[in-house]
Amino acid sequence: MGARDVYLPANEMSMAHRSYLSPDGKWVLLVEMDQDHLWLPCRVVPMDGSSQGYQVGPPHGGCTFGAWSPDSKWIYLTSVAVGANHIWRQRLPDGRPEQITSGPTEEEGIAMAPDGRSFVTAVALHNSSLWVHNAKGERAILVEGNAAEPRFTADGKRLCYRIVKEPPNEWTYFRDAGEVRVADLESGRSEALVPGLLALDYDISADGRQVVMEVADSAGKPRLWLAPFDRSSPPRQVPNVEGGSPRFGPGGQIYFRHTEGQHSMEGTAGLVYRVRPDGTALEQALQQPILTMGSLSPDGRWLVAWALIGGDGTPAWQAFSLAGGPPVTIGIATFLDWSPDGSSVSVMSETGAPIPGGRSYLIPLSGGRMLPNIPPGGFRTEEEIAGLPGARRIEAYAVKPGPSPEMYAFYRGTAQRNLYRIPVP
Repeated sequence: MGARDVYLPANEMSMAHRSYLSPDGKWVLLVEMDQDHLWLPCRVVPMDGSSQGYQVGPPHGGCTFGAWSPDSKWIYLTSVAVGANHIWRQRLPDGRPEQITSGPTEEEGIAMAPDGRSFVTAVALHNSSLWVHNAKGERAILVEGNAAEPRFTADGKRLCYRIVKEPPNEWTYFRDAGEVRVADLESGRSEALVPGLLALDYDISADGRQVVMEVADSAGKPRLWLAPFDRSSPPRQVPNVEGGSPRFGPGGQIYFRHTEGQHSMEGTAGLVYRVRPDGTALEQALQQPILTMGSLSPDGRWLVAWALIGGDGTPAWQAFSLAGGPPVTIGIATFLDWSPDGSSVSVMSETGAPIPGGRSYLIPLSGGRMLPNIPPGGFRTEEEIAGLPGARRIEAYAVKPGPSPEMYAFYRGTAQRNLYRIPVP
């Protein structure tokens, strides 16, 4: 009875996650995600629903928690604008954001004291590391910072990854640009492939000779760059191409997602194209628009993507046949990637938590099949994934399969949290 809308995100796939009513009852502080499941800056909207309000806090940092001062004149929020999650405050309506906490720890949650002179927050110290498992056991890949998106070369001798600000989890790091580094798994040596070139995504060619990277230009538009592993020539941009999420296909073609001019009801759908490394033979590879581009099977027949079912239904992870035919809905499982030779695929249950927890499965494939036996409509329970022939459960997040059954990369992390009372400046 009496329910009404206070705020609706402009895009249907965006989400308002948390809300905090001001003590005077006039305003609401909102925590929201965009259509790609990434945290946006917090927003203040009028309680009467008369407008969409305005964003508050640092303009270029995702906000996850908020609170009000008892007099409704100040908002407090968490933001990752400086590379770690810290607490900021801002006087309304037109004050500047002021950073309150700093340092190597991160803060989560804000509980304001009744007198407004202090607040309580959970102060955490996170540690995330990249590990490789093989027939000899496990060992850490020693890196400075957080390593994301590990990818093996086909011979299993090298492992690539990106150095990013935020610890890896399902949604945050893929907009966190970082250097692509190459670790020699025999010597243990690791070095930047192209020092200073910050990539948002990348892939390795099947012959292990090249890396293609998504790099933003000076205007913020995604461009594709190619760099040889042996550094025999400088990196070069693929001409006349704007797009991201590059994936090498058979014969060296590059598949990518292009969004300009696409107007879905969410405003984020893009089309998949393929192009030769020299920028020629550009053509559309998939008819249905997609929201997020995942992995491409080694034989180039299947592309995993987050897209609307049927083009206008609810979104889900699906495997799209690039040769035509209906897509296969994956269900509660998220395909992370195939092994370089296509002999196995890693699957993560959506019930698996981000770092430091998580749960993945390695599924063997045979007979030239690129997909395991997925039930109609997709996996509904984790037990269905675990029951696949040869499925191996691994207590790790985002397992990346290597060229042999015993070789895979994974994340291992810890988090320590304690409650602290912090005085208001």
